[in-house]
Amino acid sequence: MINLDARLETCDHPFRHFRGAGLLSARSLADLNATAPDPDLFKRIDTSTGDVRRRYRSSVLPLADNKSGLTPDLDVLAPPWRELVTDLLSDEFTGWIRRETGVDTTGLHRRSEIFRHYDGDFEDLSTGKLHKKLYVSLHVNENWPSDGGGEWEFWSGPDKSAGPASTMSPAGGTAWLYSASTSSWHQMAPVSEGRGLVRQWVSVSFFA
Repeated sequence: MINLDARLETCDHPFRHFRGAGLLSARSLADLNATAPDPDLFKRIDTSTGDVRRRYRSSVLPLADNKSGLTPDLDVLAPPWRELVTDLLSDEFTGWIRRETGVDTTGLHRRSEIFRHYDGDFEDLSTGKLHKKLYVSLHVNENWPSDGGGEWEFWSGPDKSAGPASTMSPAGGTAWLYSASTSSWHQMAPVSEGRGLVRQWVSVSFFA
């Protein structure tokens, strides 16, 4: 399902990361959105208040973790999602990552999850976990509106007074990849409220 002929653009401002488009076809996006996993499978997480390390609101469905032994429960996923997950965890996808980013993830601790963000859900500014050697987010939203919010924002540092240095829409079939560092400041803007939008994406994280 994933188009491994897609090429990534290397961006060095405000920190090095990679962006790509066309990883999923319009037909694949339609099939994925028509057969999305049951909402009851997702765990709701809200750290938007209180004394916490990072503030965010999201819903998450863990898929795989080769350190804990978690393997995908393909029985709860419709065929298009089974195909997507199988592709994400394949050696071919790992090879594509190495070709496009230069980062060898072979043998690393790997975790994969599906995320959903609803009205006003967000992820606050952080560098990400510094032992994260590479992070991959692949967006599966179909026809995401330009005013739907949920953009990835890339910042020059923790000071929010200047605004983000650049942004990226979560348009379906696009991907964002980065290696965490002391300069990899980023956040996810809130999803626009009151419109019934659901920002969906799958992630693969590799830890050193």
